[in-house]
Amino acid sequence: MKWYILILTSFILSSCSAQWHLKKAVKKDPSVLQKDTVTVVDTIVTPPVALTDTVVLHQTDTITIQKDRLKVKIMRSFDTIRVDAVCDTDTIISVMEVPVERVVYKERETPMQKLQRLALYLLGALVLWKVIEAKLLKR
Repeated sequence: MKWYILILTSFILSSCSAQWHLKKAVKKDPSVLQKDTVTVVDTIVTPPVALTDTVVLHQTDTITIQKDRLKVKIMRSFDTIRVDAVCDTDTIISVMEVPVERVVYKERETPMQKLQRLALYLLGALVLWKVIEAKLLKR
């Protein structure tokens, strides 16, 4: 009975690795190893800015200047000049595409490790053969 536990334990500990399962998955679907692209969208909103200033004069006139997001309004009323400047809100959108690998695939098993694994299987088979032979001879 002790031999059965030893054999069962050796076969459980020498089961298939994750690397073996990954190889099988790659054989079924090679697109698993292709790079995937993640899109990162970042939005920055700048608040509107307003500025008002006053200068005193004696005539009446209004001038409006608008360029892109900036609007300047100069109002002259008798001895007062009023300057209103407004910079509208702006949205800056930054889109970046970052390539990301889905799965990193590495061949990790060396020829020495393969030889050790084969030796373990042969040893397990030999022990199993001896146990079965001993059981048959006792009968």
